[in-house]
Amino acid sequence: MNFPRKTGFLLILCAALASYGHYRGWEIPTLRWFYSFAAPPGSFEPESWRAHQATVVGIAFSALLALVGGVFLWKSRGFHWNPLTLRKMERFRSIGRGYGSYILLLLLVLVAMADQALVGRRALAVKYEGSWYFPAFVSKPYDATTFGQEGRGEANYRELKKQSEGTATQVWMPPVPWDPTFDSDEWMERSLEVRNGQLYEEGESQPYNGFAYAYHPDQGEHLLRSARIRQGRPEGPAEVYGPDGAPVGREVWQNGAMVNSSVPARVDAPSGGKWVRRIYMPLPPSLERGHLLGTDSKGWDILAQLFGGMQVVFKASVFYLLLTYVIGTVLGSMMGYFGGFFDLFMQRIIEILSNVPFLLVVLIITAQIGRDNISLATIIVVLGIFSWISVAIYLRTSTFKEKARDYVSAARVLGAGTSRVIFRHILPNTISTIVTLVPFSVSSVVASLTALDFLGFGVPDSYPSWGRVLNDGVENLGAPWIVSSVFVIMVLLLLLITFVGEAIREAFDPKKFTTYQ
Repeated sequence: MNFPRKTGFLLILCAALASYGHYRGWEIPTLRWFYSFAAPPGSFEPESWRAHQATVVGIAFSALLALVGGVFLWKSRGFHWNPLTLRKMERFRSIGRGYGSYILLLLLVLVAMADQALVGRRALAVKYEGSWYFPAFVSKPYDATTFGQEGRGEANYRELKKQSEGTATQVWMPPVPWDPTFDSDEWMERSLEVRNGQLYEEGESQPYNGFAYAYHPDQGEHLLRSARIRQGRPEGPAEVYGPDGAPVGREVWQNGAMVNSSVPARVDAPSGGKWVRRIYMPLPPSLERGHLLGTDSKGWDILAQLFGGMQVVFKASVFYLLLTYVIGTVLGSMMGYFGGFFDLFMQRIIEILSNVPFLLVVLIITAQIGRDNISLATIIVVLGIFSWISVAIYLRTSTFKEKARDYVSAARVLGAGTSRVIFRHILPNTISTIVTLVPFSVSSVVASLTALDFLGFGVPDSYPSWGRVLNDGVENLGAPWIVSSVFVIMVLLLLLITFVGEAIREAFDPKKFTTYQ
């Protein structure tokens, strides 16, 4: 079975498994990503609409993946590798540093695809009273009462594992039993005081900015809500809790006023209460507590965040490359082939986009829609608007040179249409330009995502981020394990990508396989 045929079968199988798993309520590692694209939690859309949106987008992605797989199967008939391409691939394998880096990158991708089987607070398997449960691989969470715990919220599997010691209950946790975000270890609480309708820390003259928790004004042990505070007032989504401590709904606040709520009317959720700030001490690496690389100032596990950040980087790279190279390849090929007015018009567009400050565009978008409503797709689209330019410029030059060759004239004489000449005859002869750019484009998107999150203009806290960990490490230099961990993995990944890019550029260099006479 040739390579396109194998790829086609694999793509169709992935699309089928993703759709079937969603229909059955399964959380299949990596394939569940297809149905995870929806409005961020806490946005104005109700939960039912968010679920419907995720389903529609997931079906669209699965259908597209199956369609691409079908195209691969159709094109696999009579497929044979070009001997020159085989020589280039053999040359790439002979470059030890580049090929070794390529293998390591593949291993990292496979590790990231393991998803919740490696990192997460849900147990992989639980044997309780003779019945088996697989919490990490089902969409619907199990209530605490299912395993004899108190409350109506989701079961705490780390506590269940401690309680099961010496009993018939068996609990298997992932190697890293912490979620990448919003999964904190122990904390201390410090009260916030209200002055003129704004929250302040004791002894501070500036309004409080950060995350805060409100307790019921008459029931001090009853956690009421958790919300982000900006300039001393709740801003953005807030989680509301019931009397048993389980989440019961969400609210959306703007400038201290609630503008939307999904909390049932029967739940007592007064807008006031006693506000406190939770202080998490960064913990050093500890095998006993399960923090192999320690925790940050929010009490979040460093290793879990690095793993989640790597997943986000790989996922963003795939969609970024598709968006950037499809647009850049099509427009660049057309610019080089048609020339004339179209070429001049597109060059003016490129000049305009090249002079627009990228960071300014991000600031405007963040101010307009709010950082809490920004998704990974938004960041990828903004990056793609500017990144297709370099691909188009390279393809324009290569296409302009190739269209003057005899094989293009011969194709025209034989009656080939414009699209066939461009994408069937010219594009395969310029593909080496695209291939050599891919690794460096991946390095660019990794650096851009990390920089935006470091500056505070990237994805919201619901996404794990290397930039946010790096920023936290810079602000807490007394906990060196934070900044050193993210620095090491970033440097390692960028080095691997750079080595692969250098090897590809050397292997696909036309001078290696060309004789000039």
